[in-house]
Amino acid sequence: MIICAEPELAVAERDSIPTVLADLGCHTVLGRFDLGGLDEEALLRTPPNVVVVEAGDDLIRAQRAIKKLRSGGVLADTPVLLALTLPRLPALDFSTGFDDFVLLPLVPAELYARLRQLDWKTATFGSEEVLKIDELVIDIAGHEAKVGGRPLPLTHQEFELLRFLAQHRGRVFTRDQLLERVWGYSYGGGTRTVDIHVRRVRAKMGAHAGGLIETVRNVGYKMRGAR
Repeated sequence: MIICAEPELAVAERDSIPTVLADLGCHTVLGRFDLGGLDEEALLRTPPNVVVVEAGDDLIRAQRAIKKLRSGGVLADTPVLLALTLPRLPALDFSTGFDDFVLLPLVPAELYARLRQLDWKTATFGSEEVLKIDELVIDIAGHEAKVGGRPLPLTHQEFELLRFLAQHRGRVFTRDQLLERVWGYSYGGGTRTVDIHVRRVRAKMGAHAGGLIETVRNVGYKMRGAR
């Protein structure tokens, strides 16, 4: 599902964003810039994949809307695609909260590609060979992990720790349990080994992605569960 935030809610024209999204097979919900009037309970049941903010040539107004969206609520972590109609592209500040942008008038193929990219970036799925949690992708068969497409230089034990937590995301494990399940019963090291490896894995993942591994005080560690 995609929420399309427009300056004015009007009848959709042939080349409007809602019409193009519908032609691409997307389920679209229209909303005002302030995103008021949306059913938050429905959004919690069926979270949107992307919010498309149609800025037109009013970039400042759109940035204010995005700032409000990011301030809290059910859409605070939803990827935002900014649609612009500017003759000269300004120096866009991604720190204002949007994740990508597209120029108007729309090129449907480009819009589709950017939506797929944003959806993939935040998607979560798992199989016997590949796990994906946000920007983290773990190739179990290939014994490698990447964050945002960047390979992680993990040792064998670091990879096994990351894989184990990802395969049991949302579940808390004590340090003793991790030693038994990841290092094996015959391992003679202490629980401090777990802390050291978690710290190293987090550092290699980076400040943002490293937060996927959460410390549960007085208990142990877990991989962050679904939003």
